Amino acid sequence: MRHEQENSHNERILSPITDVYETGDNYTMLMEMPGVEKEDLNIVLEDESLEVRGTVQAFSPEDLNLKYSDRPAGSYYRKFRIGNDIDRNSINAKLSEGTLTLTLNKAEEVKPKKIEITAH
Repeated sequence: MRHEQENSHNERILSPITDVYETGDNYTMLMEMPGVEKEDLNIVLEDESLEVRGTVQAFSPEDLNLKYSDRPAGSYYRKFRIGNDIDRNSINAKLSEGTLTLTLNKAEEVKPKKIEITAH
């Protein structure tokens, strides 16, 4: 189930289901956005905010008159606060089968480092 809200223009705002994973090198975000096409997706990083917007076009066959639909139609929107530990020049996005995968690489200075031990 997706969180929905109506904005002032009666457009449905859908909040995509999101999972965030962390490794020593990066954060990976998986966002469910069924029905969104690459050209209808907009990802913007500005200051400490990462905004993700995607639009789902309503599906309606030409010869049918839609009376009710459970298919999501409207706009997906999520906003995340991004810390200083992210390398802002190394963020990757991939959209596949309704899932957006964002990989946010950590800045080199915050990645775990193995300390070499030397013997005298």
